Amino acid sequence: MTTTAPAGDQPPLSPEASPVVAALLARQILAEEDDPEQFRLACHHRHELTHWFSEHSGWRFHVERQAGICRLYKRRFDPPAGRVPLVHRSRPSARTPVPPLVQILTALICEQMWRAAQTTFNHLQRAVIQACGTEAPTARLPRFQPGAPAGQRQATAAAHRMAFIDALRLLESWHLLAFDQPLNVLEQGTDADLAITARRERLALLIACPPPSLLPIDLDDPNSHVTALCPDQAPPPEGAPPVDTARHHRRTALRAVLDDPGLPPDPATGPGAYLSSWSGREQALNVAAAAGLTCTVRQDWWMTTDPAGHTTDLAFPQRRTVEQQAALLLLHALTRRDDPLAWFGLHWASDALAAHLRQRPWWARNYQGAGKARTLATAAVHHLLSIGACTADPPPGTGWQPTPAAHLWQLSITNAPRSHSATPAHEEDSRDD
Repeated sequence: MTTTAPAGDQPPLSPEASPVVAALLARQILAEEDDPEQFRLACHHRHELTHWFSEHSGWRFHVERQAGICRLYKRRFDPPAGRVPLVHRSRPSARTPVPPLVQILTALICEQMWRAAQTTFNHLQRAVIQACGTEAPTARLPRFQPGAPAGQRQATAAAHRMAFIDALRLLESWHLLAFDQPLNVLEQGTDADLAITARRERLALLIACPPPSLLPIDLDDPNSHVTALCPDQAPPPEGAPPVDTARHHRRTALRAVLDDPGLPPDPATGPGAYLSSWSGREQALNVAAAAGLTCTVRQDWWMTTDPAGHTTDLAFPQRRTVEQQAALLLLHALTRRDDPLAWFGLHWASDALAAHLRQRPWWARNYQGAGKARTLATAAVHHLLSIGACTADPPPGTGWQPTPAAHLWQLSITNAPRSHSATPAHEEDSRDD
């Protein structure tokens, strides 16, 4: 059953503000040069947007009109560990999840640019090398060596240099850095250089810019960072006033509806009990509709989708890549087990896809061969995680657990003609209970 929010006598947002909410959910930093009209609407409705985000999700919305930028601080006390930034390289459609090294380099670049708003690529790279070299012996920062000294593999140095370029690409996509040449010139040779400019008023939107020693956190205790940076989202203490507890459960539930592909409305939990109530369900549906989202409501699962694609770049399974086809095949195999919601590991997923690779040698030719089914299975599970069809709550590498979202898909598999490399999987999104 696909449920949409009733319009009500008073919509939760004005018609001009709703597209801005969707844009901010898709990318939390909105720059004037990127979309002048969207930025104008964000400034014009800033008070309405500030109140809406604060009331429903507890997120802070900040506008810097003079700097031509605004940001939604989409903080969560329970941050999703598997959701990392995506960087665009040569093709706009080619998005690559950034590894931990790129994320660390991004923070270090911000810190250096906060000190000097104008620099060059080579000078900035040397400053980051020095910072990592100082902290690497104590393991507080990784070793970063984009140049290959004696005894180091050229591949390692090339990977470190590419990670540094990807960090710059990420900051460019956030409209925090500008360059006098395209970043692609840096891939043409190690002698290439370019000028880098930052605007401090924009860098101030990132907490990573000031020196880490000035932050209200203990750098030697990473487990305390979320609590220190999101104190307003912490669960209320025992004996707190009922109104504070109710507000916490409501905001936690609405944050999940806005930010997660799905969630279980477990009545045993505070947020689940809120979504299970009539008033909570109506409020959540209204909030989702204001952002252009659609909720598929089951007794055991809430699934949030974006038919128009305004709040997310996720397009599953419309693009029909080999990896998405593999995800559908894996989903088909999961739902046909004796216990569809039982845990599964990478070994089981690899065997399931290896059987399809043997039966259909014309399909997924890049993954034909010993050991390649494991790589395909890893990519397939990543897609299932992105749509909420499974979770990875245990330590990484131990397996995944399907969610009731798996029951929302009805799949049939047909063999395409051998003369084509067409999809072997035909999918239909079933919205039936």
